[in-house]
Amino acid sequence: LWTMFLATMVNRFGDMVGFFLSVYLTKALGYDDVRAGVTVSIAFAASMLGSLASGRIADAVGRKRALLIFQVSAAAFDIATGFLHAMSWAPWLIIAGNLFRGGARPLIGALLTDLAPAGRRKEVFGLQYWSINVGVALGPLAAGFLFDHAIAWLFFGDAISTLIAVCLIATGVHPPAVVKGESELERKDERGALRAFVARPILLAFGFISLLSSITYSQTGFGLPLTLTRALGDAGPRFSGYMMSLNAISVIILSIPIARALRSLSPLACFSLAGIFYIFGFGAYAFPLGRLGFALATFVWTLGEIIAATNMGVFLARHTPENWRGSFQSFMGVFYAGGSSLGPLIAGPIMMSSGPRGLWLATVSVVAVWAVLGLVVDRWDRRIGLRDQAPTTPASRN
Repeated sequence: LWTMFLATMVNRFGDMVGFFLSVYLTKALGYDDVRAGVTVSIAFAASMLGSLASGRIADAVGRKRALLIFQVSAAAFDIATGFLHAMSWAPWLIIAGNLFRGGARPLIGALLTDLAPAGRRKEVFGLQYWSINVGVALGPLAAGFLFDHAIAWLFFGDAISTLIAVCLIATGVHPPAVVKGESELERKDERGALRAFVARPILLAFGFISLLSSITYSQTGFGLPLTLTRALGDAGPRFSGYMMSLNAISVIILSIPIARALRSLSPLACFSLAGIFYIFGFGAYAFPLGRLGFALATFVWTLGEIIAATNMGVFLARHTPENWRGSFQSFMGVFYAGGSSLGPLIAGPIMMSSGPRGLWLATVSVVAVWAVLGLVVDRWDRRIGLRDQAPTTPASRN
């Protein structure tokens, strides 16, 4: 587990391209907002396809082996893009790399579930989230400098960090030979992965909420850099890096205290609580702000991100059969990547027609919807939990 945390930290330090993709397309390649939005959406769609494929592959050949294959492939495309970043068709290399990068990320959650000691998943997913943000705290600072002085190294840096993570995982992570679930909800399901997933309608509902949540969160990578560039001009890209570093530093400092303060709440109740912070943070971007105002708004929605991110994996793991962890992570990744793909596609036209104010008011409206739905699904989950705790007979298990 500690090797996984370290590998994640290194990999996310080099995850520079995603933060600056919309700005790279508009400022380096001259795309308008709509074309940039379409391109970013295609990149996220490729990530969704990779996520859909990787889980089934992982459950067949092993979660660790599949993760390494997808990560090495993503690094190879980053290297190619670094050499060809000025070419008009370079975004297609980024899209191809996203296919494998998107395939790798759901496998991390599946592998962590395999490795996590019984009853300590919240701690494991919380530490993984913390590790992500240690890397993200420093990566955007370097990325902002590289964007201004050496764009190619945005891609080379991503590749190098990914390959270091590959070496760490290959040598230091040893999944158990036999994987067991922690509850009746996780017992092995002999049906196919897709049939088993569809047979759990609460996961379909959670997937829809995740889709809406992802649509709104995607604006931190698309709408926010464009908003900052419009407000601050040439200083916008560098200030975007500062905001992402503020986001990550806040997570590093506050994620453990917040997790402890909310440990008595169910995962979905926490998810809905997160929506309140998103509404205030994102909503502030709809009004004229100076640098301090942007920083305060970013801090507020970061609190929501902390609350949501430390609970989503726990909820999914609890409803996943032990033999389909890779596939279920991938299916849920499709919802989240689908939202990430739709977000820029929707945001581009809104930004052009209504400006940042229209975009952020639309965003908080969607946040309000998924926050309320989270409370509805939480009541459903509580009823399932009560049934799961009841004594079961062989007949009732069937």
